[in-house]
Amino acid sequence: MKKFWLILFLLAAGWTKPKLAVVIDDCGYSLPDARYFAALKYPLTLAVIPGQAYSRACALEIKKTGQSLLIHFPWTPLGENGQKNYPVRIEQGYPAENMARMLEQALAAVPDADGINNHQGSVLSADREMMDRFMRVLRDRPETLYFLDSGTAPNSQAKAAALRCGIPAARNDLFLDGTQDDKTIAERFAAAVLLAERKGNAVAICHAGRPATKRVLKKLLAKYNDRVQYVHLPEIMAERLR
Repeated sequence: MKKFWLILFLLAAGWTKPKLAVVIDDCGYSLPDARYFAALKYPLTLAVIPGQAYSRACALEIKKTGQSLLIHFPWTPLGENGQKNYPVRIEQGYPAENMARMLEQALAAVPDADGINNHQGSVLSADREMMDRFMRVLRDRPETLYFLDSGTAPNSQAKAAALRCGIPAARNDLFLDGTQDDKTIAERFAAAVLLAERKGNAVAICHAGRPATKRVLKKLLAKYNDRVQYVHLPEIMAERLR
């Protein structure tokens, strides 16, 4: 009860909740998983890998629920395994023509996406020349798409390249579920909330196909609902670009 009155007092004094965008990566492999996360009552951003069995079905389901939709674009390092598992992908050394063709296929597989974030890609995202090339291709599309740097490489050039091309861009702040342990995920979620409170907003990524994530995320969203405002990723993007 004390917490309730404290929140009312803070709201009356002009306080607003910090914002947290939770991104669910790796949709596209399972329609039931996408449906589960998309149906949660909190604003979420779901990222679909193109070229998978259920990519299009997942994208349509996500948009139907009103959640925000990303293309979760596979980038190198991929190699032969990547060519087999990710038919729609960007590899190191691709010329702009190949990038444009793959981007066209990605947009067809994940229709009405609001933006793009990278799947893997520590090599590619650290290469300034390749990032500049990709972002020019993205800029020249008729659609307006934003870019989220997933943060798979500490020296990633992706966000800076996007901004140089005039593309709205942000970077992931932390991953929630690198370790599939309920306690660790809860600790990482708490860290995301603290970061949002310190900075005013934060972005955190987790993954649709991981059992512990599916088991605990709904509980964690409810637990911290009075401390942060969950928002779709474009709202964080707009704040960071002011």
